[in-house]
Amino acid sequence: MQGRAAVALLFAISAVVYGSARQRHTHDALPDRSSGSRGQLVGTWRLISRVVMLEDGTPAQDPGLGKTPSGYLIYDSSGHMSAQLMRPDRPMAIDCGTPGPAPRENSQSVNGYDAYFGTYTIDETSHTVTHHLEGALAAADVGKNLVREFQISGDKLTIIVRTSSPKEKQIRTLIWGRVY
Repeated sequence: MQGRAAVALLFAISAVVYGSARQRHTHDALPDRSSGSRGQLVGTWRLISRVVMLEDGTPAQDPGLGKTPSGYLIYDSSGHMSAQLMRPDRPMAIDCGTPGPAPRENSQSVNGYDAYFGTYTIDETSHTVTHHLEGALAAADVGKNLVREFQISGDKLTIIVRTSSPKEKQIRTLIWGRVY
């Protein structure tokens, strides 16, 4: 009986030590959000809303991602990022063609989906973040540098994308909520 009690005690102590070490390690891995814009930007963000307007304030339609896309935007502390956006009512049939070239300031959605990854840099004076695309769903987007204005308020990130499509200039305002 004493052997069982000793094993149980060792198991309990091991569990406490393991749990304590794991909790400390998890805490250490949390990003420091106090060190300027980069620190505040680090994390996972979920898309809350996306509004597309013409330069004169007229609402515009986005045929690629629609009115209410969903998505995630991730920035890590080492300077890497990824973005994924999806039209909720995208077609079930896969059509990998693109309707035409995307403006140089934006990426191209394919079949109601847009995704890219790479690194990012921040310009503190102009409050912009530049996404340097290393990979993208649309091959023509690889190598692009996409400049976005940004503002962080609490757990909300606002990103403004100014594009000049072949027909008109657009202003896209994306509101993101912090997940992590």
